[in-house]
Amino acid sequence: MKLFHGTDIFSADKILNEGISLSHGRPFLDFGQGFYTTPHLAQAIDWAEGTISPCVLSMELDESNLKIKGFDTPSREWAEFVIKNRFGLIPPTEFDCIYGPMADSGVSRLYARYQAHRLTMEAAINKIRANTNGWQWVVLSNNAVKHISNIRKVVL
Repeated sequence: MKLFHGTDIFSADKILNEGISLSHGRPFLDFGQGFYTTPHLAQAIDWAEGTISPCVLSMELDESNLKIKGFDTPSREWAEFVIKNRFGLIPPTEFDCIYGPMADSGVSRLYARYQAHRLTMEAAINKIRANTNGWQWVVLSNNAVKHISNIRKVVL
């Protein structure tokens, strides 16, 4: 599977020279700490354009023999999983990769409203499900990193 990673030129060069380091991923994202990619070049370009010196990497992921969790739609299960990861409420996963919709940045505000009893969990989940803004594939294990090949810079 072809995947793209939007980043800055300095991080791209570090990945090309030293490889993917899962420890550089930020914690408390939709699917936990990992290496976030997307199968959509345009989305990776958007991610990269949020940096001072944008760069996109392309790569191939061999999915064989990997334990993969997929969320094909913004389901209730997906929304609960995202909330729990964003707030560090679940331990690291046993999956090598997880894919699915990307939640927007309003998850924290919705969760805060839920905690303040100004929104039910059901309403928060429904709002999160209605506000997705892209698609993501997250590499979560060193085993999956070994299945990534042909990392190259994409000319923008």
